[in-house]
Amino acid sequence: MELDTALVARWLEPLARRPEEIAEIFAETRREASVDWVDGQSSEVRTQRTEGVSARWRRGTRQCLAFVSRRDEEAARDAVRAVQREAGVSTMPVRPVRPREAAPEEEEPHALERWARRLPAILARHAPRHRLRWTLREIDRQLIPPRGAAASFSRRLLSLEGSFTAASRRGDETRRFSFHAPLADATGDELKSALARAAEPRDTANPCGDGETDAVLAGGCAAVLFHEILSHPLESGVESPLSGLEQARLAPSEVEVRDDPGRLDLFGGYERDDEGTAPRAVKLLDAGRLAGRMTDRSHGPAPSNGHSRRAGPEDAPLPRGSNVIVAPGPATSEEITRRLAAGLWIEEIDGGSVELASGRFRLRFPRARRVRRGRLADECGGGFLSGEILPVLSSIDPALGREQRPYRALGWCARGGLVVPIQGCAPDVLVRRLRVRAIA
Repeated sequence: MELDTALVARWLEPLARRPEEIAEIFAETRREASVDWVDGQSSEVRTQRTEGVSARWRRGTRQCLAFVSRRDEEAARDAVRAVQREAGVSTMPVRPVRPREAAPEEEEPHALERWARRLPAILARHAPRHRLRWTLREIDRQLIPPRGAAASFSRRLLSLEGSFTAASRRGDETRRFSFHAPLADATGDELKSALARAAEPRDTANPCGDGETDAVLAGGCAAVLFHEILSHPLESGVESPLSGLEQARLAPSEVEVRDDPGRLDLFGGYERDDEGTAPRAVKLLDAGRLAGRMTDRSHGPAPSNGHSRRAGPEDAPLPRGSNVIVAPGPATSEEITRRLAAGLWIEEIDGGSVELASGRFRLRFPRARRVRRGRLADECGGGFLSGEILPVLSSIDPALGREQRPYRALGWCARGGLVVPIQGCAPDVLVRRLRVRAIA
């Protein structure tokens, strides 16, 4: 249900009489449908609908937020009155809200039915023995300020996560699978390709060993590295080893990285941020130099560049990353393998974290290939890559891969327990002198 923007804006006016004051109503409806698939058999469709309205007021470092778990004018009025009381503003007169007839729910345009028919054939061909969960999320949001235009925006996101049994040359093995993409006509074909790659036969893996190694992050998975060592440290208001290094050269001049919410083909894209600002791409590294930060209206001295994000309507917005994009270079995979000479070739990263105070990060990979004398050699098992932000940025090889790939296994980011959709796109990237530890 869309709120009456003119009515709600009038309620907010007493909260934003000074230029430095921010006031707004944020409303969200989230619909989720999920189906569990076990060896071709599906469970019943589980559906969930949640909605809510929050009012926010901010002046300087002082902020008030009130949340009501409904989405209608009465809920908006209650939230505004609660914020007014907390902010010490004269509350609005108690006037009953004239009930409006709820607009009829738009029927789902057969997306569930289409995928219920299509998914079994995809799984039967590429992963007949599986335990997977298919989820479709539809998120509708509305942002109303006291003055200026209101904004409405929506996203439809598809995920398939779980495990399947795949063949290896010495027996079957269980492999994890994760795929996240905005719902589009090409999503099914992309999912088929991702499953086919994940199900390819492999040799039995040997332990990867502990120590120091050079590694190529291939298949787009370098996006996870840059998400941890650039996106998180460059969210406005965050202190990290990158603080105070604006315009410093941190990486080879060939390395260019940006955060781009406008890439709606990626899982983290959006047309408006959660303060209603049209987002723009932000250069994080420009020719190897630290170039910018992700900002919103509430944090940092810089104007907002549209990176304000909320995990839900009950949460205050924070500057967050969206889609980290690493520019490609001229090198082929064969050239990068020769430059690596000896080390690890990694195409999957299934987890990452960073400690911002120290700059230490860790990435988990489920498998890798050893490279010896510039050629791919034997399979090795999973492990952890680790390092520190500044040394690793300086140790990136300038020869970047020419093919840029979206990394669909990357879909969600948690910061302080607040989870938002993100993704990334990257070429093959060679990093020197990483620490590696095998998974026990």
